[in-house]
Amino acid sequence: MKVVQFGLHYSPNLGDGIIAECLAHGIVTRAPGAEVVTVDISGRQGFEEVVVKNRQLVMKLLGMMPLPLRQRVVLAKLGPMVARFAEGWQQELEGADLAVVGGGQILSDADLNFCIKLSAVARAIRAGDVPAAIFGAGVSKNWTPKGRALFLDLLATDLRMVGLRDAPSIEAWRAQTGNPAPQAVLTRDPGLLAAACYGAPARHPGGVGICCTDPALLAYHADAEVAGGSTLHRDLVTALISAGHRVTLFSNGAEEDGAFQHRLGQELAEFVSSGALTMASVPTRPEELAHLVAGFDAVVAHRLHACIIAHSYGLPVVGLGWDRKVESFFASVGQEAAFVGAAEAGGQAVAGVLEAAMARGIDADRHARVLAEAWDAIDRLLACA
Repeated sequence: MKVVQFGLHYSPNLGDGIIAECLAHGIVTRAPGAEVVTVDISGRQGFEEVVVKNRQLVMKLLGMMPLPLRQRVVLAKLGPMVARFAEGWQQELEGADLAVVGGGQILSDADLNFCIKLSAVARAIRAGDVPAAIFGAGVSKNWTPKGRALFLDLLATDLRMVGLRDAPSIEAWRAQTGNPAPQAVLTRDPGLLAAACYGAPARHPGGVGICCTDPALLAYHADAEVAGGSTLHRDLVTALISAGHRVTLFSNGAEEDGAFQHRLGQELAEFVSSGALTMASVPTRPEELAHLVAGFDAVVAHRLHACIIAHSYGLPVVGLGWDRKVESFFASVGQEAAFVGAAEAGGQAVAGVLEAAMARGIDADRHARVLAEAWDAIDRLLACA
């Protein structure tokens, strides 16, 4: 069996790489001998490759434009770029038994970005006459008319499965597509297979890991309140250290997140010099991120896949709101009490939620059921070929 997986394998946000590698691991585990070819829909060929330079400046400029102008600019700039690197996708699809689109929040109309890319993916799949499946994907209820027209190109393929990772995504898909066949079904995020994919880390430094995410990125992509104000991370570190915890700041790998982590370290230099606060090196590969997270005793994060990795390894984790997908994940695994969504939430309050989560621990039976559901989703995917 040959499976071609279209996703964001080489994204600087290594959570996307976690998805791609865990999905590939699930496929070859359930179908030994299967060949999995990963295609990064942003045209990256490796983890170090930068597709868009000065991304923060680009986002700032786009944010200043009215929507019609933003879309015209993105179509003019991104459209030809995607067309160039999509030329090789047809070759990757030769002899394929199944093309998989997902996971991640890729069915989101953020200035037509994913819309343009997935339309190109759909055209390549259709030209190659390969059965297709959407798998473990998130859907945002933000499609513009132009974005919707591009996303609907996926329905013109031999689409055999629409597997979405949470109930709000299913509702958003139905509302924005007209609910065509095949009916959308719930499929667990492949990142839940992280512990099985990457195994135990060599080191267990313990303590609390706080995932640093650039506030500007959160504000640009948010579809809900961003939990905590500008001082949340600093206040949270102070509260946890005062309570006797060792704390490590880390990021998911994106350059902007790493820069934010560095700034926090400078602001909290006194704790760093005392040894109470550790600054983790920025991971460069998904496995590094998985093992970094797995080595903590507990985790606090805005980033969804820092939360998912922690849950895969059975760690207490507190999720911070900014996107509905984070809240949806915590609800889906029975950890609603460990989600903090209020914009006014302060460091002391988040520290209290973490203390409670650590005291409760993870329900072993519920955790096992969630992981079993993730494996069952892989089996349903392979049945599409």
